[in-house]
Amino acid sequence: MSREIVLEALVVARHEQPPMDATVLRALAAAGLGSGSYAAAEIQQAEMVLAPGMRKRLGMYTLTMGAGGESLRAIVYRYGGAITEGIGEPAFLVLTRGLAASDTQTLRESTLAFDLRVTVPQERTLAATEWMVKVEGALLELVEGVCIDPAAERCYGREQMARLTDADPLVHVSFHAEAWNADSRWLHTHGLRKFGCAEIDMVAVPNTLEAEGEAFLRDVAASLASGAQLAAGGEVDMGEFGLAEAVAAPVDAEHQAPYGRLRLVDSALPGERQGISPVRMLKRMALADAERQVREGQITAALETLERVLAAEPDDCAALALKAAQFLSTGHVTEALNLGELMELRVPGDYRGPLTVGRALAALGRYREALAALNRAISLDPEAAEAFAGRADVHERLGQALPAREDRAHAVYLGYRG
Repeated sequence: MSREIVLEALVVARHEQPPMDATVLRALAAAGLGSGSYAAAEIQQAEMVLAPGMRKRLGMYTLTMGAGGESLRAIVYRYGGAITEGIGEPAFLVLTRGLAASDTQTLRESTLAFDLRVTVPQERTLAATEWMVKVEGALLELVEGVCIDPAAERCYGREQMARLTDADPLVHVSFHAEAWNADSRWLHTHGLRKFGCAEIDMVAVPNTLEAEGEAFLRDVAASLASGAQLAAGGEVDMGEFGLAEAVAAPVDAEHQAPYGRLRLVDSALPGERQGISPVRMLKRMALADAERQVREGQITAALETLERVLAAEPDDCAALALKAAQFLSTGHVTEALNLGELMELRVPGDYRGPLTVGRALAALGRYREALAALNRAISLDPEAAEAFAGRADVHERLGQALPAREDRAHAVYLGYRG
């Protein structure tokens, strides 16, 4: 059975008095939203004296939404004080970020708003959301106001609303980043509930990998908004970057999630305890970007990307080895040798340390020492094709043709493409 989704918005008017109902209906019809109807509130309700924190109904518009036939109702309310009066200042600043000063002032002072609401089957949420945006846009133009999207926890002025016509469902979702601790961030969504989905988040994302974290969160959110299913215990396959797992996450009053919240974490390796963050995957994403930059000749950009990875994990051998390779390619051999020795010291079980040392020593013409380093690399990983290729080069430099040919053939057998 299809789940029913409630879509809501609040269009806050800049004007003190509501427009005439005939004017509103003409504006909606002119926007291609069909004919609607209006019902004024009962006299008792309309004449009610308001106290702070109260609101009274002035009337209600009803519109039929497209082929689905669902009805959107827009109730006009008068409030007993500023509509946003009960919102704390920190939350208000988050809600209004990006708004023009005049729109922010409208939210601080207005007492008049249109409360929009429609209930639709889950499979029609994207179409309904796009249709509702058109209604919001027509009303904003009429009342020169601001729209509050409670699900996405953000506001739109008329300028921002004009950009919400994109068919990409992510325009209806907000992505927030807050401090987790001094060195990391909490990234989370608001608005996936519009699609009947749990909100998603990541915690302890290193500050230097926030860009990769947001890109990953956006990829997963786009998949969910387009109909993919994900539940606690489920996995997200990111191809070359590996697997992430979804685990249940807590929900608090300031970050509501009617369908729950899922936290994305690295899928645990055999014998490994489940972590709280997808740092391993984010590092792979950054490293893949650095490798692309190297292929495109963007060495400075690649080194900057690698520094971001190393700021998150100083002993990441993949990043250190790639950084050393760039040093070697640009003639900074001593720096590459220093990195190789650092890897051997800090991560003695990883073959990339002695491999880097061997390559650097060979570049310095210290072939006997290079051969010893490459032997160490091969002893740590007998399947490391690049170590055999490097040793073949050193054998050739030493005039040792037979072992050079054997190592070269073995490197090709192991998949070396050089």
